[in-house]
Amino acid sequence: MSTLEKTIILLREMPEQSLESLYNFICSILAQQNAGAKQSIELDDISKSMEGFNVLQSFAGTLPADFDYKKELEEMREEKYARFN
Repeated sequence: MSTLEKTIILLREMPEQSLESLYNFICSILAQQNAGAKQSIELDDISKSMEGFNVLQSFAGTLPADFDYKKELEEMREEKYARFN
């Protein structure tokens, strides 16, 4: 006899009030399991985000010391938008 069959037999013998308590208990267990699964997914998402962040950080400091951000930005804007002037 399977565990499910044994459980069904016990449930049939239990009074209604006990069944309500048992039902609430089972619902709380399912809620905890679902929360655990959701937390696992969230941790996986955080892990992927951190990997991406680490990749971005690996690019930090790769520009030359004399890099002029404002000058480069202005040149790129001129190149991109020159045809509209």
